[in-house]
Amino acid sequence: MPSTATRKTIDVRELGFEPNGSFGTDVDVQVDDAGDETVVEVAYEGWVWTLEFDKYGQLTDAPTDSSPAWLGPVIKKADPALKVC
Repeated sequence: MPSTATRKTIDVRELGFEPNGSFGTDVDVQVDDAGDETVVEVAYEGWVWTLEFDKYGQLTDAPTDSSPAWLGPVIKKADPALKVC
């Protein structure tokens, strides 16, 4: 099955989060669905988080670095079928 990628820009304020200081509000999300796995890349102000999900939407690989509180809600808004906390 060929891979299907979608890109979205999400404003974290729409999810009830307010960025600190002079940081922007837009988060870029790419969801690459390859059928048996989905890779999500979230980019914000120079930081990038990559997460992998199995074909059932279960998280299989996540970044070990700390992530912002809005990361899960942003992924859920980008692809509601993915299971994130």
